[in-house]
Amino acid sequence: MAVLVDQEGRPLFLPNVYATLRYRDVGFALTTIEKVLRAVGMAYLWATTRKIDLEVELRSESFLSMEQCEDLAFFLRLDRAAQDRLVEASLEVRSNKVVRLEQVRSGGTPTPERTLISAVEGGYRIRTVANFLQFNHERIAPKASQKPRKDLAKARENAIAALRAQEPRATPSDEGDAPEGLSEDLMTAIDAAFEPGSVTNPFQSDFHQYRNHLMYRIFNETAVRRSELRYIKVEDIDHAARRVKVRVSKTIARTLPISEQTADDFHEFVMRHWAKIPVKSRRHGYLFTTAKGDHLSVEAINLTFRELRRKNELSESIAPHALRRTWNDRLSRKIDSLPPEKRMRPEEEKRVRTRFNGWSKESKMEERYSRRHIREKADRIAEDLANDLRTKKDEVEQ
Repeated sequence: MAVLVDQEGRPLFLPNVYATLRYRDVGFALTTIEKVLRAVGMAYLWATTRKIDLEVELRSESFLSMEQCEDLAFFLRLDRAAQDRLVEASLEVRSNKVVRLEQVRSGGTPTPERTLISAVEGGYRIRTVANFLQFNHERIAPKASQKPRKDLAKARENAIAALRAQEPRATPSDEGDAPEGLSEDLMTAIDAAFEPGSVTNPFQSDFHQYRNHLMYRIFNETAVRRSELRYIKVEDIDHAARRVKVRVSKTIARTLPISEQTADDFHEFVMRHWAKIPVKSRRHGYLFTTAKGDHLSVEAINLTFRELRRKNELSESIAPHALRRTWNDRLSRKIDSLPPEKRMRPEEEKRVRTRFNGWSKESKMEERYSRRHIREKADRIAEDLANDLRTKKDEVEQ
């Protein structure tokens, strides 16, 4: 379990409460939690350089000033070596004796070398710390009933906004487009490998074959996240209505449709396998468990896909999140295949995609998928045009 500790090895209360409530309890992977705590830990390093007790400040109504948040954003964009140098410089006992010309120019102390990290990583750190500050602001905000306290609440909101405003604009790759999903040929191979009884199915017992097949079908048809799928309970799937309820989500709970075949697969798995687990072991009600009834972990879900790749020598790109991207690609193609009079308007498509993916209102993912789909269509049109021009040239030469 990932825990953020201070210099004396004592767990820091606020960061670990935040990581537990917002990440660990909703099923995020350990690597994600570690990355979040690492970024939050950098905020505590910054506080050390500024002689600030961050635990006290975040509990207080005065919080951090806008200027402090802007200074924090700059610190978060430094690489770790530069951060460490600033921490060391802040802890040194400074002498008034000038021994180097650089000290005269900088006011008596040489300025530590500062190296910035990439805009993508810097932006992630700033967003993560801003979310952490927002979490603590919301813990204090309900107490703000008197006018002076409301003014302080507004000041806290402005400070967090100032931190978010420092996030560098970054275009990771392909003009900021969303990553592509899996090819249909690859999806056909995955379909066959997850099919119970298939010669390419790497799992031995009937329980694991039928459980993993049902997991795959739900991933494939609903675009749910791993952390959402593992919290689905048996009662969350309505066999008659062919709906699955996503109760636990890092963003938005929602109800999603599934196919009639997947609804039947669910019923078969529950009756033939899940119901045979001892009642005491499945009292928690979660649909996806081990053969003994223990709640399935995110790592166990990842292991399922690793085994499938290993047995069938398939691409390393095959993973639960790749199915989420594939679902979005298929949605784009489905909309394009409709007659013009039946196609959704762009704003309607945006709402549909946002709802099914469980994205927040602030998310930019829908725009990234739209940009990539437009680019792909433009590339196909340009390629067709180039082929047409080449054909005409060949005809003229003949």
